[in-house]
Amino acid sequence: MNKHFSIEVKPTIPGEHQAANTAAYNNKDVLFDWEPIQVPKGASKLTAITAVFRGTDGGAATNNLDFDLVFAKSIDGTAPATLGNSNATISAAPVVANHIIGIAHVDGTGGYGAQGFDFFHVGAAGTGAAANLMPNLVLEGEPDSGTNVGFDTIYVAGIAGGTFSFGTTVLVRGAITADNTTTIPTDKGSDDDPNADLIFAVGDVIETGTGDTVGTISSISAFDTNHQDIILTSNNVEAIADNEELFNVNPIRIILSFEK
Repeated sequence: MNKHFSIEVKPTIPGEHQAANTAAYNNKDVLFDWEPIQVPKGASKLTAITAVFRGTDGGAATNNLDFDLVFAKSIDGTAPATLGNSNATISAAPVVANHIIGIAHVDGTGGYGAQGFDFFHVGAAGTGAAANLMPNLVLEGEPDSGTNVGFDTIYVAGIAGGTFSFGTTVLVRGAITADNTTTIPTDKGSDDDPNADLIFAVGDVIETGTGDTVGTISSISAFDTNHQDIILTSNNVEAIADNEELFNVNPIRIILSFEK
């Protein structure tokens, strides 16, 4: 095992939760619930955090916000109880306190992140001027809790530090029945309806704001006269209503860097 290693976390946030409260999170809302990650057995020091956020409606500035990462472990094989739905007030039971093993704060507003991207935001803690934001945090999961030999499981959850929003305003053009097509037409972009290719990328998994699974993006076509087509890798999973807003279920990507 190398002395240094990194783990990528892509929390799944259902479209219906992103769309709640007019797609706006509040301070101290659940950003994402517990995500299990596999780490080499024994203690590891967290040395850096990098977070990549998709911007609201194709912009980056609104994701320039603080957030906290909370780390936990299982107890006697039982994972920590849920913190609650994303985009809702934390509703964790008191027993969760017994599972928590650390917390790290990421300052998204201090100018430490890369601010020059048009369609997403990159924030980091633990490097350069932001080093003082990185706690000396040593994490260790419950022994033999991993899914593979030589690994343990720890859990990470996110808490919003401001009014995050992952809204897209990309609207489906016309109702589509379940398991019907790989082509999802969207309304032509404007100030109110951003272009789909400025919001989504190949490989994104998309859902509607009412929680209907659409599928995985294979490509995004150029504009036609009045619409832009999103092409899926296979037929749409569930029925989709006209004018449904589409959401990427993985709007956040976090890279955790460790030292063994």
